[in-house]
Amino acid sequence: MTDHLSSELLIDYLRRELPPQDDALVHVHLDTCTACRREYEVEASLTEALRAAAAREEVEFPSLVAARVWEEIRNAKPSPLAQIAALWRPLVALPVAAALVFAVFLVGPMSHSGPKIAASYYLEEHAAQQAQNPLTERGPAASHFIETSALDSDTSTELADEADYGVAATGVIDAVR
Repeated sequence: MTDHLSSELLIDYLRRELPPQDDALVHVHLDTCTACRREYEVEASLTEALRAAAAREEVEFPSLVAARVWEEIRNAKPSPLAQIAALWRPLVALPVAAALVFAVFLVGPMSHSGPKIAASYYLEEHAAQQAQNPLTERGPAASHFIETSALDSDTSTELADEADYGVAATGVIDAVR
């Protein structure tokens, strides 16, 4: 460093706020330059004087006042708003939130007002589908088979009785309604 050090650089050096490489350069320069060394000593004495003045002007907080303040803090009752806020701490708020979510989960499907269909509708639909299915014993093919078959009268009577069961089932469904 061929130039002299600035006041700001000296103040930063005094406060130990310089990076290590700059700190080393300032230290070497102060050893070789008497003008910068004098400036450094002026800054150091000014800093020390300011610290001493601040220490003298410091007023200690009276112990009786401090004790009275702590007593008031301990005896203070929380406001109603603070009491309500204390209830909503996570220890209380989490179970309350879980209960609300559970209640919404239960009430949600119950409050759904979709179309309501009676059970008799499903029974009638099932009977109608069974009557139209050609592969069942009571379907259209079975009744056609009964009409056109050359079976003896006992067998055809049994098949006719079975066909009547389908009609009787529809009657039961109507009775349930």
